[in-house]
Amino acid sequence: MRKNRGFTLAELLIVVAIISALVAISIPIFSSQLHKAKVATDWANLRSYYAEIQADYITTGEYNPKVKVDWSTDKSYDWTSVTLLNGQKIKMKTGICAVSFTDGVGYSIEYQCDKYDEKCHLSLPVK
Repeated sequence: MRKNRGFTLAELLIVVAIISALVAISIPIFSSQLHKAKVATDWANLRSYYAEIQADYITTGEYNPKVKVDWSTDKSYDWTSVTLLNGQKIKMKTGICAVSFTDGVGYSIEYQCDKYDEKCHLSLPVK
């Protein structure tokens, strides 16, 4: 009698087909979760930045020139990053943001992800 010590070609093809189907299903799910994670990272960074610049405004009572707010007039405005008051630059992972200042009230931040989905929008207004 001969001992079978391996898989047949048909068995291997079935295994490859099952693995291919699982990969095809998981790629869109992974992409969606990756985008959500990037948006969550951007939101966390912007909330931290907003807290920092609002605290600075509340403490001093005046606009800080280190905070760039001239997005409507400056063609070189950096929509994809913010610079903390200590000089550290934080790059957005998957979106753009704009910082505004209202004298007597403080700062506000608008964020929109690159997919322009309403679920990705963040607005941090002056309270």
